[in-house]
Amino acid sequence: MMIALPNPDKSFTATIFAPLRSEKGVAGLFDIKTKEKAEEYMKAHFPDSLEAIPNYQQQFLDNPTSPLVTVRVSPWNFKDKVVVLGDSAHAMVPFYGQGMNSAFEDCLVFDEVLQECKGDLSKAVPNFAKKREASGNAIAKLSMGNYLEMRHHTGSTFFLLQKKLEGMLNFLFPNAWIPLYKMVTFTRIPYDEVIEREERQANILKRSTYAGMAALACVAAWLSRKALIKSSL
Repeated sequence: MMIALPNPDKSFTATIFAPLRSEKGVAGLFDIKTKEKAEEYMKAHFPDSLEAIPNYQQQFLDNPTSPLVTVRVSPWNFKDKVVVLGDSAHAMVPFYGQGMNSAFEDCLVFDEVLQECKGDLSKAVPNFAKKREASGNAIAKLSMGNYLEMRHHTGSTFFLLQKKLEGMLNFLFPNAWIPLYKMVTFTRIPYDEVIEREERQANILKRSTYAGMAALACVAAWLSRKALIKSSL
Protein backbone atom coordinates (compact mmCIF):
# COMPACT_ATOMS: atom_id res chain seq x y z
CA MET A 1 0.00 0.00 0.00
CA MET A 2 1.21 3.52 -0.78
CA ILE A 3 0.00 6.66 0.96
CA ALA A 4 1.02 10.27 0.30
CA LEU A 5 0.77 12.99 2.95
CA PRO A 6 0.86 16.70 2.06
CA ASN A 7 3.70 19.03 3.05
CA PRO A 8 3.50 22.81 3.71
CA ASP A 9 5.18 23.53 0.34
CA LYS A 10 2.31 21.66 -1.44
CA SER A 11 4.49 18.66 -2.25
CA PHE A 12 3.72 15.18 -0.94
CA THR A 13 5.74 12.62 0.98
CA ALA A 14 4.87 9.11 -0.15
CA THR A 15 5.32 6.01 1.99
CA ILE A 16 5.12 2.39 0.88
CA PHE A 17 3.96 -0.30 3.31
CA ALA A 18 4.96 -3.74 2.07
CA PRO A 19 6.80 -6.93 3.11
CA LEU A 20 10.50 -6.41 3.83
CA ARG A 21 11.63 -9.77 2.46
CA SER A 22 10.79 -11.42 -0.82
CA GLU A 23 7.95 -13.94 -0.69
CA LYS A 24 5.93 -15.84 -3.28
CA GLY A 25 7.97 -14.33 -6.10
CA VAL A 26 7.33 -10.72 -5.01
CA ALA A 27 10.39 -8.64 -4.13
CA GLY A 28 10.66 -7.39 -0.55
CA LEU A 29 11.73 -3.82 0.19
CA PHE A 30 15.03 -4.94 1.75
CA ASP A 31 15.91 -6.86 -1.42
CA ILE A 32 15.60 -3.94 -3.87
CA LYS A 33 19.18 -2.70 -4.31
CA THR A 34 19.29 -1.17 -7.79
CA LYS A 35 17.43 1.46 -9.81
CA GLU A 36 16.34 -1.24 -12.24
CA LYS A 37 14.78 -3.30 -9.45
CA ALA A 38 13.11 -0.20 -8.02
CA GLU A 39 11.62 0.66 -11.41
CA GLU A 40 10.41 -2.90 -11.90
CA TYR A 41 8.78 -2.90 -8.47
CA MET A 42 7.07 0.47 -8.90
CA LYS A 43 5.77 -0.36 -12.37
CA ALA A 44 4.36 -3.64 -11.08
CA HIS A 45 2.62 -2.26 -7.99
CA PHE A 46 2.11 1.52 -8.31
CA PRO A 47 2.16 2.36 -12.05
CA ASP A 48 -0.35 5.22 -11.72
CA SER A 49 1.97 7.11 -9.34
CA LEU A 50 5.09 7.25 -11.50
CA GLU A 51 4.32 10.43 -13.42
CA ALA A 52 3.87 12.30 -10.13
CA ILE A 53 7.20 11.17 -8.62
CA PRO A 54 10.31 12.64 -10.30
CA ASN A 55 13.41 10.43 -10.24
CA TYR A 56 11.50 7.82 -8.25
CA GLN A 57 14.15 5.14 -8.82
CA GLN A 58 16.83 7.10 -6.97
CA GLN A 59 14.38 8.29 -4.30
CA PHE A 60 13.43 4.68 -3.66
CA LEU A 61 17.08 3.79 -2.96
CA ASP A 62 17.96 6.97 -1.02
CA ASN A 63 15.14 6.85 1.53
CA PRO A 64 15.39 4.44 4.46
CA THR A 65 13.40 1.24 4.81
CA SER A 66 12.32 0.50 8.37
CA PRO A 67 10.27 -2.28 9.97
CA LEU A 68 6.98 -1.71 11.76
CA VAL A 69 6.54 -3.65 14.99
CA THR A 70 3.80 -4.68 17.36
CA VAL A 71 4.62 -5.20 21.04
CA ARG A 72 2.60 -7.40 23.36
CA VAL A 73 3.63 -7.83 26.99
CA SER A 74 2.22 -10.03 29.73
CA PRO A 75 2.08 -9.26 32.55
CA TRP A 76 2.44 -5.48 32.51
CA ASN A 77 3.79 -5.39 36.03
CA PHE A 78 6.25 -6.95 38.44
CA LYS A 79 4.45 -7.02 41.76
CA ASP A 80 3.96 -3.35 42.74
CA LYS A 81 7.55 -2.36 41.83
CA VAL A 82 7.37 -1.94 38.06
CA VAL A 83 4.57 -1.28 35.58
CA VAL A 84 4.83 -0.58 31.85
CA LEU A 85 2.64 1.85 29.89
CA GLY A 86 2.46 3.19 26.35
CA ASP A 87 4.77 1.77 23.68
CA SER A 88 6.67 -0.33 26.21
CA ALA A 89 3.43 -2.28 26.76
CA HIS A 90 1.65 -2.06 23.40
CA ALA A 91 3.65 -0.51 20.55
CA MET A 92 1.59 -0.77 17.38
CA VAL A 93 1.59 -0.08 13.66
CA PRO A 94 0.54 3.54 12.92
CA PHE A 95 -2.63 2.98 10.92
CA TYR A 96 -5.10 4.19 13.55
CA GLY A 97 -3.04 7.11 14.84
CA GLN A 98 -3.72 5.97 18.41
CA GLY A 99 -0.20 5.37 19.75
CA MET A 100 0.12 8.60 21.75
CA ASN A 101 -3.59 8.72 22.60
CA SER A 102 -3.61 5.20 24.01
CA ALA A 103 -0.46 5.97 26.04
CA PHE A 104 -2.12 9.04 27.56
CA GLU A 105 -5.20 6.95 28.29
CA ASP A 106 -2.95 4.42 30.07
CA CYS A 107 -1.92 7.27 32.39
CA LEU A 108 -5.55 8.33 32.88
CA VAL A 109 -6.70 4.78 33.67
CA PHE A 110 -3.79 4.29 36.07
CA ASP A 111 -4.73 7.51 37.88
CA GLU A 112 -8.36 6.34 38.13
CA VAL A 113 -7.31 2.95 39.50
CA LEU A 114 -4.91 4.62 41.94
CA GLN A 115 -7.76 6.78 43.27
CA GLU A 116 -10.02 3.73 43.57
CA CYS A 117 -7.28 2.04 45.62
CA LYS A 118 -6.85 5.20 47.75
CA GLY A 119 -3.22 5.61 46.71
CA ASP A 120 -2.18 2.06 47.67
CA LEU A 121 0.34 1.05 44.99
CA SER A 122 0.41 -2.55 46.17
CA LYS A 123 -3.20 -2.81 44.94
CA ALA A 124 -3.25 -0.19 42.18
CA VAL A 125 -0.33 -1.51 40.10
CA PRO A 126 -1.54 -5.12 39.69
CA ASN A 127 -5.17 -3.99 39.33
CA PHE A 128 -4.24 -1.54 36.58
CA ALA A 129 -2.09 -4.09 34.74
CA LYS A 130 -4.88 -6.65 34.79
CA LYS A 131 -7.53 -4.13 33.77
CA ARG A 132 -5.62 -2.48 30.93
CA GLU A 133 -3.72 -5.34 29.26
CA ALA A 134 -6.68 -6.49 27.15
CA SER A 135 -7.18 -2.94 25.85
CA GLY A 136 -3.50 -2.64 24.95
CA ASN A 137 -3.61 -5.85 22.92
CA ALA A 138 -6.88 -4.77 21.34
CA ILE A 139 -5.64 -1.42 19.99
CA ALA A 140 -2.66 -3.18 18.41
CA LYS A 141 -5.09 -5.57 16.72
CA LEU A 142 -7.34 -2.70 15.61
CA SER A 143 -4.37 -0.82 14.12
CA MET A 144 -3.37 -3.77 11.96
CA GLY A 145 -7.00 -4.32 11.02
CA ASN A 146 -7.31 -0.73 9.82
CA TYR A 147 -4.29 -1.26 7.57
CA LEU A 148 -5.95 -4.31 6.00
CA GLU A 149 -9.17 -2.33 5.58
CA MET A 150 -7.40 0.57 3.84
CA ARG A 151 -5.40 -1.82 1.67
CA HIS A 152 -8.21 -4.09 0.53
CA HIS A 153 -11.67 -2.63 1.03
CA THR A 154 -11.79 1.13 0.42
CA GLY A 155 -12.23 0.62 -3.33
CA SER A 156 -15.15 -1.77 -2.86
CA THR A 157 -18.64 -0.47 -3.70
CA PHE A 158 -20.15 -2.92 -1.22
CA PHE A 159 -17.82 -1.68 1.53
CA LEU A 160 -18.64 1.98 0.80
CA LEU A 161 -22.36 1.17 0.82
CA GLN A 162 -21.96 -0.43 4.25
CA LYS A 163 -20.15 2.68 5.53
CA LYS A 164 -22.98 4.95 4.33
CA LEU A 165 -25.55 2.71 5.98
CA GLU A 166 -23.49 2.69 9.17
CA GLY A 167 -23.35 6.49 9.19
CA MET A 168 -27.12 6.67 8.76
CA LEU A 169 -27.66 4.24 11.65
CA ASN A 170 -25.35 6.30 13.86
CA PHE A 171 -27.34 9.43 12.98
CA LEU A 172 -30.63 7.74 13.88
CA PHE A 173 -29.35 5.88 16.96
CA PRO A 174 -26.26 7.79 18.16
CA ASN A 175 -25.91 5.91 21.45
CA ALA A 176 -26.89 2.42 20.32
CA TRP A 177 -24.91 2.33 17.06
CA ILE A 178 -21.42 3.85 16.98
CA PRO A 179 -19.12 3.22 13.98
CA LEU A 180 -15.77 1.57 14.70
CA TYR A 181 -13.62 4.61 13.88
CA LYS A 182 -15.76 6.84 16.08
CA MET A 183 -15.59 4.38 18.99
CA VAL A 184 -11.80 4.18 18.75
CA THR A 185 -11.12 7.88 18.22
CA PHE A 186 -13.84 9.83 19.99
CA THR A 187 -14.98 7.72 22.95
CA ARG A 188 -13.46 6.13 26.03
CA ILE A 189 -14.99 2.73 25.34
CA PRO A 190 -12.19 0.25 26.16
CA TYR A 191 -10.52 -1.00 23.00
CA ASP A 192 -11.30 -4.66 23.73
CA GLU A 193 -14.97 -3.77 24.18
CA VAL A 194 -14.79 -1.81 20.91
CA ILE A 195 -13.81 -5.02 19.09
CA GLU A 196 -16.72 -6.94 20.62
CA ARG A 197 -19.23 -4.22 19.74
CA GLU A 198 -17.87 -3.88 16.21
CA GLU A 199 -18.17 -7.63 15.59
CA ARG A 200 -21.84 -7.54 16.64
CA GLN A 201 -22.53 -4.46 14.53
CA ALA A 202 -20.69 -5.86 11.51
CA ASN A 203 -22.79 -9.03 11.57
CA ILE A 204 -26.02 -7.02 11.79
CA LEU A 205 -24.86 -4.65 9.05
CA LYS A 206 -23.82 -7.46 6.72
CA ARG A 207 -27.16 -9.24 7.09
CA SER A 208 -29.02 -5.96 6.63
CA THR A 209 -27.04 -5.07 3.52
CA TYR A 210 -27.64 -8.49 1.94
CA ALA A 211 -31.33 -8.30 2.83
CA GLY A 212 -31.56 -4.82 1.30
CA MET A 213 -29.83 -5.94 -1.88
CA ALA A 214 -32.13 -8.97 -2.11
CA ALA A 215 -35.17 -6.72 -1.65
CA LEU A 216 -33.97 -4.38 -4.39
CA ALA A 217 -33.38 -7.35 -6.70
CA CYS A 218 -36.92 -8.58 -6.04
CA VAL A 219 -38.37 -5.14 -6.75
CA ALA A 220 -36.32 -4.87 -9.95
CA ALA A 221 -37.49 -8.34 -11.06
CA TRP A 222 -41.13 -7.45 -10.31
CA LEU A 223 -40.87 -4.17 -12.25
CA SER A 224 -39.23 -5.95 -15.18
CA ARG A 225 -41.96 -8.61 -15.22
CA LYS A 226 -44.64 -5.94 -15.04
CA ALA A 227 -43.04 -4.06 -17.95
CA LEU A 228 -42.86 -7.26 -20.04
CA ILE A 229 -46.50 -8.07 -19.39
CA LYS A 230 -47.51 -4.52 -20.28
CA SER A 231 -45.48 -4.57 -23.51
CA SER A 232 -47.05 -7.88 -24.58
CA LEU A 233 -50.62 -6.54 -24.34
